[in-house]
Amino acid sequence: MILFKMAFRNIFRHKRRSLFTGLLMAGAYVLFSVSLGVTEGSYSQMIEIYTRTHTGHIQVHKKGYLDKPSIYDSFKDYMQTGEKIGKIDEVVSWAPRLYSPALAFAGNKTTGVRVIGIDPEKESHTTFIKDKLKEGSFLPDRPSGEIMIGEGLAKIMHAGILDTIALIGQATDGSIANDLFTVAGILEGDDRSSCYMHINSAQGFISMGDGAHEIAIILKHHSHAKPVAADIDKTLGSEGLDVVPWQEIEKQFYRAMQMDKQGNWITQSIIMLIVAIGILNTVLMTLLERTREFGILRSVGTRPYQIFALILLETGFLSVFSILFGGILSLFFNYLLSIYGINLPTPIELEGLRFESYVSEITMETIFLPAVVTFFVALAVSTVPALRAARIIPVNALRAE
Repeated sequence: MILFKMAFRNIFRHKRRSLFTGLLMAGAYVLFSVSLGVTEGSYSQMIEIYTRTHTGHIQVHKKGYLDKPSIYDSFKDYMQTGEKIGKIDEVVSWAPRLYSPALAFAGNKTTGVRVIGIDPEKESHTTFIKDKLKEGSFLPDRPSGEIMIGEGLAKIMHAGILDTIALIGQATDGSIANDLFTVAGILEGDDRSSCYMHINSAQGFISMGDGAHEIAIILKHHSHAKPVAADIDKTLGSEGLDVVPWQEIEKQFYRAMQMDKQGNWITQSIIMLIVAIGILNTVLMTLLERTREFGILRSVGTRPYQIFALILLETGFLSVFSILFGGILSLFFNYLLSIYGINLPTPIELEGLRFESYVSEITMETIFLPAVVTFFVALAVSTVPALRAARIIPVNALRAE
């Protein structure tokens, strides 16, 4: 107990030195926390843009559909399946989809397209598709002969609002699917193949009946995708469906993001290395200034391990105070950055959506990980000076000026 009291008093006995070292630790904590918060926040923003552009956080398909997509691999009663999914607490929204390849004709222009049947109301709550509307109007809630196409496809087909496009494809009953559709809206972005229509219109176009190929699901947070996918799989039971989180659907994007995250740890390590050198330098200077003090302690019977423990306790107390102070500052800065962000000089375009700023995210990781790292780095670099102090020879130390 006496060592705890001595260590606590020594911090305030050497106010100037303690203040300098404490600010160094607090600054390191804030820098680490904010950089981690901005990294996590920016990744979360990118994931939200990526998943809510089309993929969703979780998708449900008939077993084997993702490995080899086919218009025949649909599942019936998708509304009933969706209602079961919607009852799960973590689920915010869901939307059914139907896919079919087709040939599009407009005047003397022709190209291959991907017909996507959607429920306009549910899709607008699940993805950002409504925000991408550049010209015209969004699909009506009831089936119609209207479609929406991407800017890229509109340029290829030389098609505009209210122009007619003929679609020809393969129906599920073996017949030829063909019909005329009116362009109701054009979506922003360089999409050269997507052709959106009401899901009931798409079902009629390919003679599918009451079926869908996919249900896209949005959760309260993308990080919950894997455990919630497992819960949905249990809920649906033996319906012959695959429940897949976005990490498995977009494997390349997820792997690239994870590799980029690993690269960011190099930056974080450099920050902590600089801090470690600063703390080591400060504690070594402290050792030189207090050589006589340690000599007196040794001469009155203080054991070497007690000197060692005293220095580590001083560093530990100081790092705790620094982390508390740094924690308040980091929460403040992370909160500001989560609201206002750091604007990019040139916005990044992603599928018609703009990524304009880096934002921060306050999580347990961005608060507690820097605290743990700062504390143990401070203790680790203090062991060398502490060992030197513990080995001081009292006679030589008392002669030091």
